[in-house]
Amino acid sequence: MFGRRLKVLALAVLCVASLLASSVSAAVLGIDLGTEWFTVALAKPGRPLDLVLNRDAKRQTAAVVVVNGLERTFGADAVALAARMPETTFAGVRNLLGVDYDSEVAAGYRQQFPNQMVRGEAGTVAFEAGNTTLTAVELVAMQLQHARQLAKESEGVDVKDVVLAVPAFFDRRQRQALLDASELAGLRTVALVSDGAASALNYAMGRTFDRPERHVLYDMGAGKTVATVAAFGTRRGSKALGVNALAYAADSTLGGQQVDFAVRDLLVEKFAAGDSAQQEAVRGSARAMTRLLREAKRVKTVLTVNVEATAAVEGLLRGVDMRTTVTRAELEHAVTHLAPRIRAPVDRALAAANLTIDDIASIVLVGGGTRAPFVQRALEDAFGARLSRSLNADEACVMGAVFRGASLSSHFRVRDIRLRDTLPYAVQASYSSEAGPQQTVVVSPDFGAVGARRSVRDVRTTDFDVTFEARSSGSGAEWTALATAKVTGVADAAAKLKGTPVPDAKPEVRVVVRTTDVGAFEVVKAEAQFNVTNPAYAQYIETHSDSAESQDQPPAEVLLEAVALAVDVQYDNAARISEEELDQARSLLKRMDADDAARTARSSAINQLESMLYHLRDISETDEVIAVTTDAERDSLQQALDGVSEWLEDNAEHATTEAIHHEISQLKQFESKISMRLHEQSERPGRLQALRSVIAQAENFTANSVQFSAALAPALETLKGTLDSTVAWLESAVAQQDALSPADDPVLLVDDIDARAQAVEYDLAKLIAESIKQMQAAETSDAAESETEPEFASEPASTSEPALTSEPEQGHSAKSEAGHDEL
Repeated sequence: MFGRRLKVLALAVLCVASLLASSVSAAVLGIDLGTEWFTVALAKPGRPLDLVLNRDAKRQTAAVVVVNGLERTFGADAVALAARMPETTFAGVRNLLGVDYDSEVAAGYRQQFPNQMVRGEAGTVAFEAGNTTLTAVELVAMQLQHARQLAKESEGVDVKDVVLAVPAFFDRRQRQALLDASELAGLRTVALVSDGAASALNYAMGRTFDRPERHVLYDMGAGKTVATVAAFGTRRGSKALGVNALAYAADSTLGGQQVDFAVRDLLVEKFAAGDSAQQEAVRGSARAMTRLLREAKRVKTVLTVNVEATAAVEGLLRGVDMRTTVTRAELEHAVTHLAPRIRAPVDRALAAANLTIDDIASIVLVGGGTRAPFVQRALEDAFGARLSRSLNADEACVMGAVFRGASLSSHFRVRDIRLRDTLPYAVQASYSSEAGPQQTVVVSPDFGAVGARRSVRDVRTTDFDVTFEARSSGSGAEWTALATAKVTGVADAAAKLKGTPVPDAKPEVRVVVRTTDVGAFEVVKAEAQFNVTNPAYAQYIETHSDSAESQDQPPAEVLLEAVALAVDVQYDNAARISEEELDQARSLLKRMDADDAARTARSSAINQLESMLYHLRDISETDEVIAVTTDAERDSLQQALDGVSEWLEDNAEHATTEAIHHEISQLKQFESKISMRLHEQSERPGRLQALRSVIAQAENFTANSVQFSAALAPALETLKGTLDSTVAWLESAVAQQDALSPADDPVLLVDDIDARAQAVEYDLAKLIAESIKQMQAAETSDAAESETEPEFASEPASTSEPALTSEPEQGHSAKSEAGHDEL
């Protein structure tokens, strides 16, 4: 019986552990990594979708990382360090993913930031940071690592699955760079969702649509502006809500960051007051420009709700302070050149979707850049009352992303919303027909659907090659290589048919392709389809073509049979970094992680030592501690505190973690002794009272031992023995303890008292259980005797002497009376 219970308990523990593990593995992160900020949301079974707070209890984290050797600093701490370490402070690096060193984006970054950008592998962007060269992929991977760590610290789960929001205009190379960064961060990317589609999902989550509607999601972030045309509606006969991203248009360099730069330039002019040499000196100082940019961001935020703001930077240049006033009018004048670009993405997105502004129900504002009054005024002037501020501008995108992750998982039950996201690139296929001419067909048009399957078809009997090319949707750029598929086995396919093909009919060869949830292109399969319709049917029609009956003859059902073909696919992996680069990046991040862990452990040790110092100093002269310590002990404690304090002052910056723990161990000897004496003194009276209460209960129970049966004798003797030894021990230990002072180490310990009480309780409970068992056995035996030979007891019921049935109540059994009656 015990073994069976143990197995059941073990199974229950395994089930609980399995459920907990399943809950952790089922969790999904949504991450919106922007130019200036990133936000993280978590989908976890049993709780609503919500944002993850950072270490400062904020819902947004600065997308900044400072790298100093192997040491990394993130978020607000990194922003605080930026002025001291401008060259190794990296902000807005997401925009550099997958772009060339010679691109306009990279050139603009070099112009605005003081980092030492260099040409990386394959002409991409990299940075010099001391003795280390860091790629944009590695820097983004660090931020994604930090986002994952924030979720672990805040929610207590280490999540690997993630849905990443990505700018809709990111091409294949940029998206692949983001996927590489996610992989380096230890994440498994479930899907990429374009920022506009994610915001559209969030817009649909809490709404119903009685009729189809079209809206424009206007997202102005810090580094880009994207307008996405989305259609919302419920299909006839379906309860699922459809969200269809029809088209988008973007300005990849228009955003709040451009306003920051303009305000920074305005502050430079105000500080220099027309002195060109002073201006050049300020612009040539990376530290000064970094501090001015930080102040410009603050001023911009103030001016979104006020008409005037004060800007101040102490010791900006050569010890000279800057203090000035900036008005909203001055800011708007500084960004006048941006005004014509504000409405342009909306116009181009509508044109790409073949719609006009009259087809749009509203323009929904998303992104922190849309809070600027001049941005809202420009949109209102262009589109009137259609502007909608119904979404949380900072969180709409990440909440849509995490909802997408939950909807793709079987572990969540969420509202049935079907998303059609836009593919960031168009695809065309080229191949040679059997007749010879080169054929080019569009496989996926501009703004095609992510996840859709399409096929290239050609009627032929020979093998052939298909070349796939791609270009960014709506860009009109040149086509670039995507993949090459070599299809073989067409001539031999007919021999593998189960049916009989129509004579002289060539098979239709289909090469099926699709895009994954992360937007990757895949060749799924190749097959030859044969027409195996009844070959005699055509002859029958021809024979009876003149008869009246032939006019009513239904056409034969076309039967097709597919035969799989061999297809060898060579993908163009120029967008993906090499395995060697990945290994090097993993090694670097691993070393940085180890350094982070070591610094965290050292910092924790320093904090523990300082806390112990303060605690022991605070309590050393209290009445409670004086009562439980001797003068000599307190003198020794004070000497130890002074020594450790002096050591900490001299060695705090350079001491190893092991040396710090050595100092902690010295203080712990004093703390442990003091804490033990205080604990014993305060807890002992209550525990003694509890022990004496248990002894009294046991003695009362054993006082009636004369009523116990012989079967209970072993348990009774065990309890009596435990009682005797406990009472004797208690009397001796109390006498010894009473002879000691509070400053002596106690001999009567709380743990010993508890152990003695538990021993008595155990033996008492065992005796009680045996008694109950004996009583139940006796009752069962009596009941069995009263129910034996029921046929005799029932016979008198049919006689004329009913008194026989009541005889047992007079002290005689029914069985004996029945026997006597028969005699």
